[in-house]
Amino acid sequence: MIYSTTNLKNVYDDKNWEDILNDFQVKINYNLQKVPANDRDDLEQEIKLKIIEKVNNLLVKNNTPGFWEFLSIQTKKDQGSYSIH
Repeated sequence: MIYSTTNLKNVYDDKNWEDILNDFQVKINYNLQKVPANDRDDLEQEIKLKIIEKVNNLLVKNNTPGFWEFLSIQTKKDQGSYSIH
């Protein structure tokens, strides 16, 4: 599964970390076959840690609202700030 950062938040918003890591498990296993057997457990743990760090970083950076979201927020702010006397 490959996602752009624009839809990453939508994809991973409702998933827990275990589900996210399971999405990457096939690719992790494929690459672990290239590593000596005695290093695989440690490397798998490091890869999963990096995935968690990167996905979390992208989710935090991706909190910027899109155009329509921004417009909706601004419209709500404008409606609340003007009063007719």
